[in-house]
Amino acid sequence: MISMRSRLCRVGAGAVLAAVLFVAVPAAAMAAATQPTSTSAATRRVGATTQPVADNTLDGCWKLHMSGRYDQAATGYRRLASAPEQAVSASIGLAYALSAQGQYAQAQDALQACSAAGAARAEWHLALGEVQEAVGQYEQALEHAVAAGKLKTDWAQAIWLQGRLLETLGRRDQAKAVYAGVDRILAGDAYRNDAPALTALGQILDRHAILSARKASEQAPNILHNYLQEAYQKADATYWPANLAAGMFMLSKHRPEGAAAEFALALKINPKAADAMVGMGIIALEQWQFERAIQMAEQALKVNPNFANALVLKAVVMMQWRKFDQVQPLLDAALKVNPNHIETLSLAAALAIRTNQPAQAQPFIDRVAKVNPRCADLPQTIGQWLSAARQFTAAEKYLRQAADLAPEQAEPLITLGLLYMQTGAEDKAREIFAKAHEIDDYRSDVVNYLGVLGDMEKFAVKETAHFIIKVDPKHDAVLLDQVAAYMEEIYPEITGDFAYKPAEKTLIEFFPLHRQFSIRITGKAWIGTVGASTGNVIVMVAPNKQRSEFGTYNWATVLRHEYTHTVTLAATNNLIPHWFTEACAVWQQPDRRNYDAVNMLVFATRQGRLMPIRELDWGFIRPKRSGDRSLAYAQAEWTMEYIIAKYKFDTVVQMLQAFRDGLTQAQVFQKVLKTTEAKFDDEFRAYAKADIQKWGFSLEPPVDLKKAAALLAINPVNAAAHAQVAKGHYELGNLPAALDAAKKALSYNPAEKTALAVLASVLAAQKNYAEAETVARKLEAVDKDSRTAPYVLANAYVGLRKWSQAIVALETLKLRRPLYPHSYQELARLYRQLGQDEKALPNLIELHRRTMNDPQYARQIAEICIAADKTDQALSYLRQVAQINPYEISAYESMAAIYRQVGQFDKAIEAIDNVCTLQPESADAWAKMAMMRFLAARATRDVQGLRQAREAAEKSLAIDKDSQARQVLALIDQTLQEIQRPQ
Repeated sequence: MISMRSRLCRVGAGAVLAAVLFVAVPAAAMAAATQPTSTSAATRRVGATTQPVADNTLDGCWKLHMSGRYDQAATGYRRLASAPEQAVSASIGLAYALSAQGQYAQAQDALQACSAAGAARAEWHLALGEVQEAVGQYEQALEHAVAAGKLKTDWAQAIWLQGRLLETLGRRDQAKAVYAGVDRILAGDAYRNDAPALTALGQILDRHAILSARKASEQAPNILHNYLQEAYQKADATYWPANLAAGMFMLSKHRPEGAAAEFALALKINPKAADAMVGMGIIALEQWQFERAIQMAEQALKVNPNFANALVLKAVVMMQWRKFDQVQPLLDAALKVNPNHIETLSLAAALAIRTNQPAQAQPFIDRVAKVNPRCADLPQTIGQWLSAARQFTAAEKYLRQAADLAPEQAEPLITLGLLYMQTGAEDKAREIFAKAHEIDDYRSDVVNYLGVLGDMEKFAVKETAHFIIKVDPKHDAVLLDQVAAYMEEIYPEITGDFAYKPAEKTLIEFFPLHRQFSIRITGKAWIGTVGASTGNVIVMVAPNKQRSEFGTYNWATVLRHEYTHTVTLAATNNLIPHWFTEACAVWQQPDRRNYDAVNMLVFATRQGRLMPIRELDWGFIRPKRSGDRSLAYAQAEWTMEYIIAKYKFDTVVQMLQAFRDGLTQAQVFQKVLKTTEAKFDDEFRAYAKADIQKWGFSLEPPVDLKKAAALLAINPVNAAAHAQVAKGHYELGNLPAALDAAKKALSYNPAEKTALAVLASVLAAQKNYAEAETVARKLEAVDKDSRTAPYVLANAYVGLRKWSQAIVALETLKLRRPLYPHSYQELARLYRQLGQDEKALPNLIELHRRTMNDPQYARQIAEICIAADKTDQALSYLRQVAQINPYEISAYESMAAIYRQVGQFDKAIEAIDNVCTLQPESADAWAKMAMMRFLAARATRDVQGLRQAREAAEKSLAIDKDSQARQVLALIDQTLQEIQRPQ
């Protein structure tokens, strides 16, 4: 996620925040210029809410402006400007009313019209400086800010403008010296009843604290509560610019909830506060609510069509949305208003570099340097976008440059630290976040990252030839060896399939709590998944139902999926489309497409809702509807199957190589698949329709009852029309209506297939099994391929306890609907009930392959295999039980028993070792370990092994003196004596 906080919440490093918070200062200057000094804060509060507002006084026009009625305020100010004694004050107010609507040239004209008299007024200089700042005339604006400060010494608003302009121009030392001037203001207490002054002071103190490297946690609460919030809580409840400033301040500290509340308060007072709208848009953007972010930007642009920050917000949304072709026009519009807008120039450079057009970036880079030769925003912005594109090496260079240019800013360090987290350089991340914390220890994300990194220092680590595995030793030590062995087992398969071996070892980390896992990935305490790959780093939450909101899951399946991401990302230099890496990853999983995914694909195909290949990425990144993300996973893997079926698997590797070469998706399709994206979509849809018919599903969409009823009205004796109405009611669960319509259809045509199917289904649902059987047999007679007939017959025979006939019907159903779970579930149950476990086995295996997050079927399969003395198959499924729930002791004990039976004592010891790891205080576990080590050592006359067995027995007895380990200990001692007895 590319954050706009660093650009829109930080005033000193460029023009943008001067514009974002620009209303906070103009309102202050306008108040000073137009508000009668005798009016108290209490009077202003009452007047704003209970008295009618007129535009025939300066105070009335000011109130109109502060409520967002800019046109009315401007009209009143123009009228008042005709009076010589009010001309300057009215012109200042007019300039602000015009500026709020983006009419900057007219605002300057209004001020210049009274320049002779205005030049003697500090408020006039401040107003002109503010307008010039908005259009990028920074040097001229600075001259007027200095003039305002000379005419009105110790004026917080003038200090604020001057300081932020100096920061925009890269003169941080001078800005710091200017900000220090607030000490003279703070020495008195006049500012305490002045909302504009409190607001400006809070902003100045924030920037001064940052430039002076003061501890943020010692400054931030004071700034927020005693200045920004006190401005509207005590001094003036209607002064919404204080809410705006507080919101931006909280946003800069990664506290979006508090920021949103402040922006909402500002908008309640002034529904046309464009700055607050942009603030709301930033929050929406960071929550991936793209439409909402654009909506807020457009609302701001309705108020001020030339608001550069709103245009930048829209541009960032489009960048994040990867609609790169729509970005530059927005940037051009912003630069037309302010050709020196540093954030816009920086984003334009980042856009060119992100889209592999580095030569086009240089003019924008040069323009930034002309404004601010030491601008950190430029490399920070470029680094952020390169990091988002996983171009980590290039991103690191820019982010380090940004950190060097702005050592007082935490943002470049935090972005750099996140990059190191994503690439597994955790020691570097720890060092960088510590530095960021020294700069700003009030940011929640920094605190979160450091906390998780501190937890990770205690993790147990195992390094193999190709992996480094880390787990929490207290909770998840049982995973360490299992994960290590499994990953080395699948390494040659995955790297062989995609013809690529990552250059570095892959780091795999399991976190005991979901909160830690989420922070490790995003810095936030919640993300809705259990595993993630950031390249050569795979992060997982432990599959424990007590500690994770997601409960157990198949860690082996998820790891295989995530490691495929690692390989395909590395193979393409991170240039692979999201859908394609997901397709490869899902295709690599050992489980088959589950039944929910099958139903989603069938529904999407019937409804014409399969996503075009150009838009499939967004099904993962930002789904529009509930279920779209799950559909995207299923459709991506289905697309992979289609590519392999039509073009062979080697084509997948060729596509990876083409993406690595920097080709776009359209170019890859043209070069490798010899087709266009649009033609590919057409051909895939045809493939999908054929596939779902093979799966045993109809292509017909759900019945439109209104259309069916309309057809029936035209021909009320049409059996097919009545049958469609019956089907429509049945699909909606309206069984009585379905039954009536089906009978009506059959009265006109006793062989109407759809009506027979509905009638049979309704009768079965009503448990009228005898009649259901009769109707289903009629259906089978008229439709030899019916999928409904065997289903109804199976249910009827089960209800009538005709087991053999039910089995025949279910086997038929399985042939006609091979991806419908009912037949497998019922066959497995019936065969086991009848004691025919061998026949139940293939049905259980099929169910397990499609439900590998639930161990129930794997357990049953293992039980059957143990009874049939199929030890290898039993062990395979017991391992899968443990992969779904690695904390289930019975699985390891069963494995140990099998290994002991076949004489593989080393494997038996490994299994029992997992039991001891999970139950270190169990006397029984250590007794079993003692026995297993004893048996292994006795078989090979291994003295050292017997001594290890003795240690295990002693541990058991230390826990429970009556443990069975006492008998094992006697056997150990006896065997030791026999082995050591002289021959």
